[in-house]
Amino acid sequence: MITWTLFVQSILTGLTNGFVYALIGLGLSVVFRGSKIINAMQGEFALIAGIVAYVTLNGLGLPSPLAFAAGVIAGGISGWLMELLLISPARRRGANDDTYLLVTLGAAFAISAAVLYFFGRDSRSLTGIGGDGSLDVFDAAMRIHSVWLIVISIAVVLMLQLFYRRTALGTAMMAASIDPDGASTIGIDVGRMRLLTFVMGGAVGGLAGVLVAPLITIQYQMGLLLTLKGFAAAILGGMLNPFGAVVGGLVLGLVESLAVVTISSGYKDVISMSLLILIMIVLPNGILGRGGRRGG
Repeated sequence: MITWTLFVQSILTGLTNGFVYALIGLGLSVVFRGSKIINAMQGEFALIAGIVAYVTLNGLGLPSPLAFAAGVIAGGISGWLMELLLISPARRRGANDDTYLLVTLGAAFAISAAVLYFFGRDSRSLTGIGGDGSLDVFDAAMRIHSVWLIVISIAVVLMLQLFYRRTALGTAMMAASIDPDGASTIGIDVGRMRLLTFVMGGAVGGLAGVLVAPLITIQYQMGLLLTLKGFAAAILGGMLNPFGAVVGGLVLGLVESLAVVTISSGYKDVISMSLLILIMIVLPNGILGRGGRRGG
């Protein structure tokens, strides 16, 4: 029997997980919106950021804010290197969508294997914002770090919305994605816009990594799982809409959490993925519809 406290606890857990998925989906959306490429290594940006933050904090002894910042920067640099070393050469050789997907998927497995080789199978934890402190919410406990994760996630989404709608750089990045030839004729450096797209996607993935690391342990397999959940969130909300990734992530997180307390933890992935399939059949343009897919 589900008690009120257990129900509230599952909602709080679902919200926290949902915003983690939303951040990964947001990074996927940013990359897809700017390049029309589905980045299968988005979760690896989070893995790299988590490892860098851990080494900075525990290996170098620097304070947590600097460690978190180093992780985000590492994510951005990873996105930059990915575009420079993998995507750009493939594009010059006339690569298609399948090629990009295979390239990013191969890079994801390579990064996971590298982390396994250099850091082993051991899991590592990161100190969160507010330490292990928690808040009492209707008799249920919620970590202070989880509150900050939600607040930061919402702030990032709002800033991205403003960036794309109100800044010349954001408009130029959109123009370079929609019509590269036309953008070039009016003086937009399409290559530079695509590079910035991957840097932004990597930084958002890095932010997800440093925010989720205090909640789950950092280990070499976490990237792929985060990519799958983030991709599901982005698809649910609409790949072109950053706000849609948040909606999709929250739906996915809440469904998983409620499935744990009502059915069994072993079935949470089955239920959430079944929901994804059902929504895609009934609403092929995502929860927000066709207009939502264009939003942002």
